[in-house]
Amino acid sequence: MKAVYKRELSACFRSTTGYLFGAIYLFFSAMYFNSVLAGGQSSEFPQIYAGMLNLVLLMLPLLTMRLFSEERKYKTDQILLTSPVNITPLVMGKFLSALTVYFGCTLLTLVYALVFCFFASPSWPLVIGNIFGATLFGAAFISVGMFISSMTESQFVAAMGSFSIATIFVILDVIPLVTDNALVVALVNNISFVGRYTPFTKGILDFSSITFFVSIAASFIFLTVRVLEKRRWS
Repeated sequence: MKAVYKRELSACFRSTTGYLFGAIYLFFSAMYFNSVLAGGQSSEFPQIYAGMLNLVLLMLPLLTMRLFSEERKYKTDQILLTSPVNITPLVMGKFLSALTVYFGCTLLTLVYALVFCFFASPSWPLVIGNIFGATLFGAAFISVGMFISSMTESQFVAAMGSFSIATIFVILDVIPLVTDNALVVALVNNISFVGRYTPFTKGILDFSSITFFVSIAASFIFLTVRVLEKRRWS
């Protein structure tokens, strides 16, 4: 797993993928930071993370589209699939490499909290809680994108597949705004990535949300392993 992790992390920055994702992520987070700072809303620092969530959903396919599609296209995955090695460490190495890039970009937003220190005293437990929630949020969707990437050799198809799912999640968050049906609203809030993240923006360590994100990540990592195992024996 360690070797795969290092190779994938290196490959991410040998291409433009890592730099492009980082640039887009930091550009938009800086815009949100500037809007909060310009409005004098230092107490609303978590809005930076909350406002970024839908954008993050739409950006993460940049990280996940190449995880398996690229190797499948150039047949370099055949060496691993035909060797007597466990597939799970391979999948985990790729998953953790993408998560590291995402987490690194999220961690850089701590700079904004340091800037806020010149104007007010941000609640550091709340800031750390938001970063923790954002990391879980990203981990869950990275696992979904990785699963889609394992099913196609086209990075474009993998990206569009992940983007389509991200769009569905974005649309889900609109439903509670257009209906008063309590059952529908409750259902959407239970499966919505953004809805599940909302408690973290309020400084609430919601264990049901933690369980939700961890379960999503574990489920799609498992499904990715099954896809590769099926290819190995087909």
